[in-house]
Amino acid sequence: MRKKRKAQNACKIGIPNRVGIENRPKVAEEKKEIGHWESDTMIGGNHSGVLVTHVDKASKFLVAALGKDKSMKELNKVTINLFKDIEKEQIKTFTCDNGKEFSGHEELSKVLSASFYFANPYCSWERGLNEHTNGLLRQFFPKGTNFKIVKPEEVKKAVDLINNRPRKSLDYQTPYEVFYNISSDIMHFKIE
Repeated sequence: MRKKRKAQNACKIGIPNRVGIENRPKVAEEKKEIGHWESDTMIGGNHSGVLVTHVDKASKFLVAALGKDKSMKELNKVTINLFKDIEKEQIKTFTCDNGKEFSGHEELSKVLSASFYFANPYCSWERGLNEHTNGLLRQFFPKGTNFKIVKPEEVKKAVDLINNRPRKSLDYQTPYEVFYNISSDIMHFKIE
């Protein structure tokens, strides 16, 4: 007779001290206050490298960088480096998926002085802005891209193009203008 296989940890989420999205402050859902981020990773073809992405919900401002692998240690290192030049007032909460790479959220929370919340499993729509922004990045780095051979300058160029693209949802301002509270009048130069 065949033995039934037991699904090991099928329902168990392996993130210690995980706080669900239902506990996230309501202001994060309103998308009116800068500092509430959605986070994810994009994996390269054949698991070759990773691109760590964080998007501010109110301004749609993107920060992203390459990582060597999808480990918790690497994600934390890349994230800390990405936020080192961003003002502390612009870092309040992060909403992540349930990937094991985010299991070091407590260390990140201490370093960045921010709270971490986790979407429900298989509910990618709860981090819809990040999923959409990753789709924009896929225009530059299609599925199957080997992130180990992508240069950091290529990622920076793609991120800059996305952050400087006017958005209808931002009254045709760019994410850069909204995030840094820059008047769009300053950004346009007169050509004589």
